[in-house]
Amino acid sequence: MALALAPNPWPRDDSADPLARVRALASTLAAPEGHTAPLFPSLCLYRFSAPTTFRKAATFGVTLGVALQGEKRIVMGEREFTVDPSRLLVVTRESEHLSAFMTAPYLGLSLCFGPERVAKALVALAEAGGDPAPEPVPAFLIPPDAGIAGALERLLSYVSDPLDQKLLAPLAIDEILFRLLRSDAAAAVRAGVGSPSSAAPILDVMQYIRRHHAEKLTVERLAKRAAMSPSHFAHRFRAVARVSPMRYLREARLDRARQLLLENGGRVSEVALEVGFESPAHFTREFKRRFGIAPSRSLATVITPPRTPG
Repeated sequence: MALALAPNPWPRDDSADPLARVRALASTLAAPEGHTAPLFPSLCLYRFSAPTTFRKAATFGVTLGVALQGEKRIVMGEREFTVDPSRLLVVTRESEHLSAFMTAPYLGLSLCFGPERVAKALVALAEAGGDPAPEPVPAFLIPPDAGIAGALERLLSYVSDPLDQKLLAPLAIDEILFRLLRSDAAAAVRAGVGSPSSAAPILDVMQYIRRHHAEKLTVERLAKRAAMSPSHFAHRFRAVARVSPMRYLREARLDRARQLLLENGGRVSEVALEVGFESPAHFTREFKRRFGIAPSRSLATVITPPRTPG
């Protein structure tokens, strides 16, 4: 006996504007003004009521920038990118650049993909092969589609539920990343990884860094573990992880520090030393650069200016 399906309470037609539902959700989650860091450390929301001047900004590895309302411009060296609801920005590696919100009101988001997540995705896609590609471009633009928009919508819907954050959000983030890396514009990023077998030692080193982040690790020590020369190891690590080995180490320490502060509280100076920073002041600067707020304050506090493209 066939079961009758109830009418869909959430009918949708994304053909004209695939980001419509993402925009509606983000509007309810974003602070009235400035930069909002939700509970996911990799996801930030932005709302500005007036245009801004160009400011220095930085990204960590592969980052997706989405303008849901208004327009933003990013300058990377000699290249300039305009991001609006018809164009998503994908930054392919760690980068320092200039950014400005050109039209207001502006509403947007950014999603940074951790190096291990990027490496695993790239290794999984490397089996597709292809001709060697030149050095990947620092960023590229792609149009939004229903697949990416749907995954973004689900991700934002998980913000308010701790269990959804833990179990479902990682799946949505992985889906978004795979969709971005499967685009034609990301071919050079995929080709730079090489074969899965050659990338395996890099993944092993990344996991080793996570386990030993509090120790005084050097490129030489890590290269020895990977059975490579230091120069070759540094090149291969960046190709797979999209960041340098020492930058990855610093970010691993920051991730662990954030976890300790959220779970146990404690003094900032003690946490800084526990995760491997020699100076609490240096730790505070790096923590604020990564998460947009000082470690002693709530990560949900609204601040300006933003530090990643949105």
